[in-house]
Amino acid sequence: MALAEKIAGTEEMFVDMMNKRAKELGLTETNFKNVHGLHDTNHYSSAYDMSIIAKELVKHEKLFEYTSIYEDYLRQNTDRKIWLVNTNKLVRFYNGVDGLKTGYTKEAGYCLTATAKKDNMRVIAVVMGEPDSQTRNKEVTEMLDYAFAQYEVEEILSKNSILDKVKVSKGKDEYVEIVPTQQITFLNKKTEPKKTATFDLNINKLSAPLKVGDKVGTIKVKEDGIERIIDVTVKNDIEKANIFEVYIRNLKDMLVGNM
Repeated sequence: MALAEKIAGTEEMFVDMMNKRAKELGLTETNFKNVHGLHDTNHYSSAYDMSIIAKELVKHEKLFEYTSIYEDYLRQNTDRKIWLVNTNKLVRFYNGVDGLKTGYTKEAGYCLTATAKKDNMRVIAVVMGEPDSQTRNKEVTEMLDYAFAQYEVEEILSKNSILDKVKVSKGKDEYVEIVPTQQITFLNKKTEPKKTATFDLNINKLSAPLKVGDKVGTIKVKEDGIERIIDVTVKNDIEKANIFEVYIRNLKDMLVGNM
């Protein structure tokens, strides 16, 4: 509630923000009525929608500094310290689990949206309506075990993979290297042959100044009929050249016959 009021002014305004974001994520089985998750007839979600929310949430890696903590204290250096224990017991008892959220109400039962990472592969598992916390932990454990036993992630391109070297108009540097804005991976089933991919790079006409993170084009990745389009950016910042630098460069190009 305090976070909602800090960000939006009131709980009601923050709930409106939550529902707007849910629509942006394409969630069709979610509607928020409050920020704490206690029972309300019109406050609901589904396991699938929670997995999409979790998928978006894990992009913010600072989150794991908190969700991976198993136990801690409030007022630790006083005579009134309070011991806190994570209700997600898998953080301690399942190797790789570092979040995310447990929940319980009488109407919803015991719920858990969990995530674990091993060997560069992150898995999200969601259960709802379980009769007790032991059952929800058991079923999430089984799903995680299955995912890690059956599948593996193959890195095709990293954020540092150089896709091309492109000329920059009016830049202090004449050329810049192009890299993906995100890691590109394949999910492979361990018992099946690895997938093959093709790439189609499309770069805009570049003019300085440019900063790392600026979208300068796209790369289309095709794998077994599935197509993904990912933004690309520059590997380094490119400052705009001054008039003298542009003049010298043009003069040099004239002398070597590039103009």
